[in-house]
Amino acid sequence: MKPLNLAAPLLLAAAALGLGACASLDGWQSAHARIPVGTTITLNQDLSIPSGHARVFMQDGRVIPKSAVNIYYPHCNFEVSTVSDGSGRIEAERFLVTGTRQGYVEVVRGPAAPVQVAAVGLVMAGEDAGGPPPMSRLVHYRLHAERQPDVRGLTCHGGMAEEWEAAYPTLDEMRQVLGGIVSLGD
Repeated sequence: MKPLNLAAPLLLAAAALGLGACASLDGWQSAHARIPVGTTITLNQDLSIPSGHARVFMQDGRVIPKSAVNIYYPHCNFEVSTVSDGSGRIEAERFLVTGTRQGYVEVVRGPAAPVQVAAVGLVMAGEDAGGPPPMSRLVHYRLHAERQPDVRGLTCHGGMAEEWEAAYPTLDEMRQVLGGIVSLGD
């Protein structure tokens, strides 16, 4: 009787398990952060849109200028279709979630001027070993309100990190970022 060769089936099973594990890492890492289509998101106060912008940023429960966003921590923004001339605003209202998607934003790295570090040696700022660039994973909620068709959506980022550390924002993190400005999923 010929002995069974189990090496090939075992290798296939191990590969399938490995691929399955990788697939789940790129999916909704925090499934509880998903706000379903048909849910409402309530803006509890009017938001002024700065001149030359089409987004209003929030972090730590406050509205902040884009230049003040700490990209390494969770943050969110409302987005409209029209760039503001300084008079733009989003009025307090309930918005219907009509679509959701996940995504990410990467930081583009490029060569920079050399920097001398404590006489230890020459370091190229921004240079890496060819690995993936830092990224921020995000969830985007497409919004609709009859009175404000210009409002496109709400996007929340989990914070900039290396690819293997980057996480989607959790529902608790989004609530902390938005504070009393926005109520999620009423």
